[in-house]
Amino acid sequence: MLLASALIAGTAVVPGVATAAPPDSAMRLTVESKVLTANKFGELKCHPAGGTHQHAAKACEELEKVNGDFTAMQANLSKACTMEYQPVTAKIEGKWRGKDVSYTQTFSNSCTMQVKTGVVFDL
Repeated sequence: MLLASALIAGTAVVPGVATAAPPDSAMRLTVESKVLTANKFGELKCHPAGGTHQHAAKACEELEKVNGDFTAMQANLSKACTMEYQPVTAKIEGKWRGKDVSYTQTFSNSCTMQVKTGVVFDL
């Protein structure tokens, strides 16, 4: 009965056969600034979401939209930022779906970083 229901719904369920899980995504994140009082560090895991990141599920969702291509992120274009120059450098090292990733970008301030990366660096 279960197999018949699954076939009607368009999915096949084969008892005892596991589906392949996506490869691991685990990254170390850093936000560094000479102006801010403290640098921030964290760990983000996706597939499933976790780590020390306070918004892990949302950050993974934003990365999933660009298939882990950090340079393609445009997370919050409607947010307006001031023109203050308080540079912050965002860094990611680790794996996205099993593939090595490394990303470093310096932004003019933390607001412009959030426009580009959303909650990914909201540690």
